[in-house]
Amino acid sequence: MPRTEGDSLAGNKVVLPDAAAGKVAVLIFGFSKASKVQTSAWADKIRADFGTRPTFEIYQLPVLEDVPRLVRGMVISGMRKGVPENNRDHFVPILQGEVALKRLVGYKEPDDAYLVILGRASNIVQQMHGAPNDANYAQVKLAIEMLLKQK
Repeated sequence: MPRTEGDSLAGNKVVLPDAAAGKVAVLIFGFSKASKVQTSAWADKIRADFGTRPTFEIYQLPVLEDVPRLVRGMVISGMRKGVPENNRDHFVPILQGEVALKRLVGYKEPDDAYLVILGRASNIVQQMHGAPNDANYAQVKLAIEMLLKQK
């Protein structure tokens, strides 16, 4: 997993995978404004099932490197207004490294959500892209449950 860093909407520096070390983590990447629908749907489902577990982390990572610098501040401000305060620390706009991240997730569809599940050793355990449905969410849920049971 390439080192990925940014400032969360709560104003804290987040460096991944370091921030998730020792925990099971789901990283949800979005590469376009339209991907918000899928990334939010995944985050809501996963947060509802696992958000209170102390050994679990979820990060929403909109990749904004292609957004012109002139409007990035406005885009990030708009995101901050739309993200509940209790989720802002785990919502991290990414402003660099887009090529490496696209390679990591096997980027194909610009409006898809891209999920990366990390084990406690920050190893990539599973990847997926697209909208959540019953079948693929069941796979993700099972993978997270299995990882949380491991010590």
